[in-house]
Amino acid sequence: MLTSLLLLTGCSILQGLMAGDSKKTVSDADALLKAGDLTGATAMYDAALAKAPADVDLAIGASYGHLLMGDTAKADAILAAAEPGAKERAGELKLRRALVAMKGGDLDKVKEFASGSNMPAGKLLAAEVNLADGERDAAKALLEEVKGTPGDLGATANAYLQLMADPNALVGGLSEAQALWALGQRKIAVRSVEDLVKAYAETREDGPEQLLLWAGRAASVGESDISTNLLDAISVSPPGQAWRVQATRAINACAVGDGATCLKILDTIKPAAPADGYLDARATAAMLIAPKDGATAKALLDGYSGDAVARALAESGDSANAVNVASDPVFKKQLGG
Repeated sequence: MLTSLLLLTGCSILQGLMAGDSKKTVSDADALLKAGDLTGATAMYDAALAKAPADVDLAIGASYGHLLMGDTAKADAILAAAEPGAKERAGELKLRRALVAMKGGDLDKVKEFASGSNMPAGKLLAAEVNLADGERDAAKALLEEVKGTPGDLGATANAYLQLMADPNALVGGLSEAQALWALGQRKIAVRSVEDLVKAYAETREDGPEQLLLWAGRAASVGESDISTNLLDAISVSPPGQAWRVQATRAINACAVGDGATCLKILDTIKPAAPADGYLDARATAAMLIAPKDGATAKALLDGYSGDAVARALAESGDSANAVNVASDPVFKKQLGG
C-alpha cells in the first residue's frame, strides 16, 4: 500500500508540528533512535505520555516505537487511548491504527479503522481490503471518492478502477491480486495471478512490464514455478530490462537451491545492471538460498553492504558480519542484541 511507509515514518517528521515539552521529547527521542537506541526512545515517549496522556504527538511517537519493537497490541492500545481527545486529529489516529492492524495481519481491523478515518488514504486502504475480500462494489465506491486526490493516492485509485472496468474478467481480477500484494498477503497474491497477468499482457502495451513485475514478485517470495512461467511469457524484454529478466531467473535458481546457476547468471549480468537493482537481486537471492546453502548466500553477499545484505547474512547464520554491514542504527543494534 503506497501510504504505509509514508505514514509510519520515524519520529523526526513530527518536529516543527508542536511546541514545548512535546517537541523536546520528539527531538530527544529522535536522537536516541539515530544512535540505535529504540528501547530508550520508546521508554522516553512512554514516560512523557504518562504525564500528558491526551498529547496526540506523544501517542504517535510511543505507538511507533512499540510497533518497531513488534508489539502491535501495545501500539494499537496507545493510539486507541488517545482517540477520545484527539478532536480533528482522530482520523489520523484511526488511519495509524489501520496500519498497525495491517502489520499484525488483521484485515478486518484494517478495514474498520481505515474506513473510520474518513481520510483519502484510509478510503484507499479500505478499498484494497474490500478488493481482497472480493467485494468489488464496495471497493469501487471508495475508489471513486479517492480518484480525484492529487498525487499517488489518486493515481493508485484510478489504476484500480481501470482494471476493474476492463471487459475481460481476468484483467479485472488483477485488481484483487494487486490489493492482496499491497496488503502484505504476498504469497496468496502471487498464487492467484498467473492467468490474470497473462490475460492483461494480451491486450495492454505495458504487458511485458507487468509480466516482469509479477515474475519478480513471485521470485521474491519463493514461488519459482510461477515466476518462471511469467518470464517465459515475455516475448521481448521491456526496453533496458533484459538484466532484470535474467536477475529474476537467477533468484529462481537460488530459490530451488541451484547456487551455481544463480551465481553464474548474476556475475554475467553485472556490467549491464544498475548498482542498486543488482545489489537487491543478490540480497534477495541470498535470502532465499540461505536456509539451504549458507555458503552460497555468503558468496552472493561478499563485498557488499547495507540493510538488505545484513538481513540475508543474518538469515545465513553470520550475525557478526550482519552487524558490520548494516546501515540503519536501530537494525544494527537489534542484530547485535
